[in-house]
Amino acid sequence: MWLVPPLFAVLAAVIPRLMDADETPRSLDAYTAAVAERVPAILDRDGVPGASVAVVADGELVWAEGFGVRDRGTGEPVVADTVFQGGSNSKSLTAWAVLRLAEQGRIALDAPVDEQVAGWQLPAGGYPSDGVTPERLLAHTAGLPFATSGVPLSAGELRRWEVDPAGFHVHRQPGSGFVYSNPGYAVLGLLVEEAAGAPFAEVLAREVLEPLGMHDSTFALDDRLARRAATGYDHDDEPVPVDWRAPLAASGLHTTAPDLARFVAAAHHGGQHAPAGRGVLPAVTIDRLHEPRAATAGIPHVFMADYAASGHFVDQLPGGHRLVANGGEEEGWISGFVVLPATGDGLVVLTNSRAGYPLLIEQLADWAEWRGISAPTMVRTYQHLVAGSLGAVGLFTGVGVVVVWTLVRDARAGIRWTAPWAAGRRLRALGLLTGGVALLMGWWVLAADLFAGFLPHLATWLASAVTACALLLIVRAVLEPAEGARDHQR
Repeated sequence: MWLVPPLFAVLAAVIPRLMDADETPRSLDAYTAAVAERVPAILDRDGVPGASVAVVADGELVWAEGFGVRDRGTGEPVVADTVFQGGSNSKSLTAWAVLRLAEQGRIALDAPVDEQVAGWQLPAGGYPSDGVTPERLLAHTAGLPFATSGVPLSAGELRRWEVDPAGFHVHRQPGSGFVYSNPGYAVLGLLVEEAAGAPFAEVLAREVLEPLGMHDSTFALDDRLARRAATGYDHDDEPVPVDWRAPLAASGLHTTAPDLARFVAAAHHGGQHAPAGRGVLPAVTIDRLHEPRAATAGIPHVFMADYAASGHFVDQLPGGHRLVANGGEEEGWISGFVVLPATGDGLVVLTNSRAGYPLLIEQLADWAEWRGISAPTMVRTYQHLVAGSLGAVGLFTGVGVVVVWTLVRDARAGIRWTAPWAAGRRLRALGLLTGGVALLMGWWVLAADLFAGFLPHLATWLASAVTACALLLIVRAVLEPAEGARDHQR
């Protein structure tokens, strides 16, 4: 019976797609109608308060709509231009700013960062820092470490070293491979301020946001936009204030779905309405931004995209399709975008919950199907995770049923129980006990939070199946039949 609800949820998602198969390729109106129908159902299923979705076609924003509520307390609805925290989507905007300043001759992409920031340098330790260049920082190949905390909120804090220097040690040879690095983007933020002679948020507004028409986006949230912003909700569904701060260059963007869609549209090559780069960057530089620089590595990025580019990620899909993407995960928000630069087709999804991953990925799957391209890496990973989770629920349920059956069988046969460490039973009891404890620890210590974030609609059933199976194994270890008891009963 544990399998019924998750199987029903999967069938409910799959059957409509099978019924729609003869309608593909669908029109824009048919596709957006399907989005408008499915998004509220996913919000309800996963307990996500709200979301905003925007669609780009032929290099133009063609549709945007909000769903759910931006704040559970007030019940105010999400509308298309509700402001969300953008998380690591910020890195794509930062990359545009770095390339913009490089076009102006203010940043040298292949020169050491230490030489481009007066009176400042990376701390000694590990490998020499002369290989840490802006180009490598953009692609996460500069050798700086991964970090999600301890990253300075502003370039000023980094300049004054009001942060643990250990997060900025060059811990591997620059250029030797991919290591996702928030500290690396903090360094880029400092470089942008140094090169432009102005605060980071001001530079981004002047050089990127305003020229692209992103008038509802900012790296310095003010009262005007804060009044339209969505409250975030964390892993425990507790509210996170709209003015929650994040490291600017790495994850400090506040934006709307239509605004981020305008950014996505600007990547289009040869659009009939406007050129790639929209005057901010030339088309050849857009190509440079999207060029794969290193194969992704490490969890979770190896499961999210094939390659890292400059401020973006890239999937090389069958049929010659290059899919450019990025995503954002912050304390109370999940968001992401994808674009096919060759055709100008793109999608933006913003949510105000850490449980927003399934909505983002399932919408990406629908969009890819609509555009007639293969499933991106993130979608394939998600599909495997769903299938594996359902299989695990079935496996643990089956093991639990077998254990219950053996306990009932022995009880009905009148077999007497003995201490689990009695002679002849110790290894069997130890194995059962170890297996049960390992399952409990593995789930509740290592896996529970991961599945709650990526598969909230299946995590409860998986938790129930794992926990019940583990406890039954422990009970079976304790209630071992006495040596020879079954033979005696026969």
